[in-house]
Amino acid sequence: MWTAGLAAGMAAACLLASTAARAHPHVFADARMEIVGDASGQLKAIRNIWRMDEMFSTSVVLDYDKNKNSILDDDELQAVADTVKESIAEYSFYTFVQKPGGAQVKMQPPEEIRALYQDSQLLIFFEMKPAEPVDLKTVPITVANFDETFFTAFEFAEDGFQLVDLPASCTKSVTVPDEDEAAQQWMASIASLGPDQTVPEDGVNYAQILATRVEVKCG
Repeated sequence: MWTAGLAAGMAAACLLASTAARAHPHVFADARMEIVGDASGQLKAIRNIWRMDEMFSTSVVLDYDKNKNSILDDDELQAVADTVKESIAEYSFYTFVQKPGGAQVKMQPPEEIRALYQDSQLLIFFEMKPAEPVDLKTVPITVANFDETFFTAFEFAEDGFQLVDLPASCTKSVTVPDEDEAAQQWMASIASLGPDQTVPEDGVNYAQILATRVEVKCG
């Protein structure tokens, strides 16, 4: 995703369904998400803040520290952010907003992605706005970060999801899937396919089942 070597990993096709259970992430991010609205309960934006693991962050410094001063200067951080924006665009920026029944809310690409290097870790943060009106008083949403190729894993703390500028009537409900139960759920969905149905390519379905997610509703 982020360096030359990782870009190849991010560009890889989704894993086949038969290998999903054996897939392991190579990059880890401590994630925080802000669901931003207004006083009327309209969804305005999703903000992501990702703190990348130290091993990955070190590899970024090695690749982008052009003046070899062992830190990432402003222009080098901008180069990192530009690379991230380009390389994860085809993966919906790992940000998925879903309505009841599974319909996806289309999100606009972020205007910019910013990067910081702090305490030996790379921080990535950006904002995405919905491409269509979303009234949380009438339509609850479920939001998650996940990588359908299983290359990057996102981990949320208990307070990892925050509601910002939404009415007090709005609530959030966080689901942290159990890996064994998620695998059983996925296998059950495969077993229920009819004779004329094909096994879907893995990534979107299985990665979504495994993802920590938050449901937001108002009213």
